[in-house]
Amino acid sequence: TSIKGDERNVILTLARMWVTASTGEIRSKDLAAEWAIPQLPFEYAILLDKASKAYLGEYIDKWKGMESEVTELVNYMKKSIESSLNL
Repeated sequence: TSIKGDERNVILTLARMWVTASTGEIRSKDLAAEWAIPQLPFEYAILLDKASKAYLGEYIDKWKGMESEVTELVNYMKKSIESSLNL
């Protein structure tokens, strides 16, 4: 599955899934990102913060050249969601 072109939404949706799996709460994309950022290693937190700012209109989405970093973040969050669900 390619996330190219939809990086922001994929990252923020995973943040929402992670917060729900971990806390049982359903949060908006920006509030889910706010919760998830401190849970992430610094290099991933920066990407999620960028996605959140773009969602809020504070940053223009520019993901070109960041494919591997985005993929690593996506994989990290998927594993965290699975751990929260004890899969």
